[in-house]
Amino acid sequence: MTRSIAGNALDMLIITNLESSQDDIAERPAVILSSRVHPGESNASFIMEGIIDFLMSNEPEARFLRDRYVFKIVPMLNPDGVITGNYRTSLGGHDLNRQWLSPSWKASPEIFAMKDMIRKTLECRKVELFVDIHGHSR
Repeated sequence: MTRSIAGNALDMLIITNLESSQDDIAERPAVILSSRVHPGESNASFIMEGIIDFLMSNEPEARFLRDRYVFKIVPMLNPDGVITGNYRTSLGGHDLNRQWLSPSWKASPEIFAMKDMIRKTLECRKVELFVDIHGHSR
């Protein structure tokens, strides 16, 4: 979606049944998932990995979900913080979870890009669910 302050990629994975017609895919609502806005919540990565593994599986429920939704998944919303070993903040020292109201392209490009992706998604389809996965140590 974009690059972080340090130039790390902010990746997005899209999961749906791509064997469907383009018209069918265009009518599906979106489910948006993100995690690791707080780098120290590493257990959120395990949750996200399980979600991705399930959605990509041959389980009947997973096929059902892929036939009905477009999943937009950002598995690591704060790559700089994760790479540098921060617990709660980005490379710039910001708690990105507190930047949603008015993110700066320079100070928090990750949240700026995430909000832009959500806005563009809403222009072409309904967003049925947005989940930001956290994982505290307690």
